[in-house]
Amino acid sequence: MVANYRMDIESSNIGSPSSPLLSLQRTWQRLVLLWLLIWIGGYWLLQQIYSEAWNWLLLSGIVLAYGLVMLRRNLAHNHGLNDTALFPTLGPGNLLSMFRGLVIGLIAGFLVLPLPSEPLAWILALLYTVSSIADWVDGYVARRSGQVTLLGQQLDIEFDGLSVAVVSLLAVHFGQLPFWFLSVGLARYFFIFGIWWRQRQGQPCYDLPASVHRRIMAGMLMGMMTVVLWPIVPTEMTTLAAVVFAVPLLLGFSRDWLFTTGYLTADNQSYLRLQRVLYLVMARLLPPLWRLLLAVSMALIMRSAQPWYRPQAWLDLLISWHIPVSELLATVLSITAVMGIIMALLGFVGRLGAIILLFPIGFDIATRGLNWFNALALVCALCIALLGTGVFSLWQPEEMIVSQRQGSRE
Repeated sequence: MVANYRMDIESSNIGSPSSPLLSLQRTWQRLVLLWLLIWIGGYWLLQQIYSEAWNWLLLSGIVLAYGLVMLRRNLAHNHGLNDTALFPTLGPGNLLSMFRGLVIGLIAGFLVLPLPSEPLAWILALLYTVSSIADWVDGYVARRSGQVTLLGQQLDIEFDGLSVAVVSLLAVHFGQLPFWFLSVGLARYFFIFGIWWRQRQGQPCYDLPASVHRRIMAGMLMGMMTVVLWPIVPTEMTTLAAVVFAVPLLLGFSRDWLFTTGYLTADNQSYLRLQRVLYLVMARLLPPLWRLLLAVSMALIMRSAQPWYRPQAWLDLLISWHIPVSELLATVLSITAVMGIIMALLGFVGRLGAIILLFPIGFDIATRGLNWFNALALVCALCIALLGTGVFSLWQPEEMIVSQRQGSRE
């Protein structure tokens, strides 16, 4: 279909000043100029701080060039999913995706620099957080603008994989994640290499069946990748979270490899029975136990945090960060913790409640170190955020949201 479409362009539109492809090529040239200016400007700023800024210039330039070349090679895919009419502009959704590519390229250069000082570390974390928000909304923006494209899907997939790989490497480089987590961060590229190798050997590769759980895990992983770059997040917390995420993610990649190689099919009855049992146990029956354990462990944490309505240790930590209105923020954090406990225990928007509780859990780990109570609370909160609150839940509107990721181009 793409080949026929390219022939149509060549025969009718390529010479026209108003050709959609020509318009897209000019947009690409403007993006190249903009990225070049930002890249050189970033180098000029960093050389004031690092004598090794030249290394940043080289590595970030390679990653930025990859993003621009990928866009240039796929401009002919800037059409609807069920149409061949080329859009003459990239559209807001694709521009948000290219913003993500820009951010990924800029932060990738820090892989060859020492751990940045706190102001610069915060700039990196906030920049990537904004990029992650763009990833969350780019599909929604594309749908609202009426320009959902095959190009957008391709950019989404490529930048998702590149983002996880770069941030995993950065987090390991900065000491925020253990070295073995690279098996998760680079899993997609190992997977792609495996497909390439099988095809090179003349062996068949099969398409993956659709999976809601794959989308949920990918979205949660992107959220974790955002948080691990924040300078205030305790290393003990990110290490334990890495274990919780790594197990299902690596199991998921292993299952997908069996699908790809044909050893497993979507209609395999043994697999379907196992899938139903696992869903029943992990997503329906066990979550109420996790909710109870989370509530108990959080109650013990709040009991140890004196006074519970404004823990002194949390307040001292906020003051050490020179944050204004520290007393108010410590009180708000305690009230938020109580709300999160109630929400998670009752299964009332429980996923959100569990995510809210990650903040007070993080403060407890940062001030008292990792112990049995906050470790149990962290594991239970992450399990609920990943798999939901299960049976006996009062209200679960978030299930509809997580089953269709907002950034999806589908």
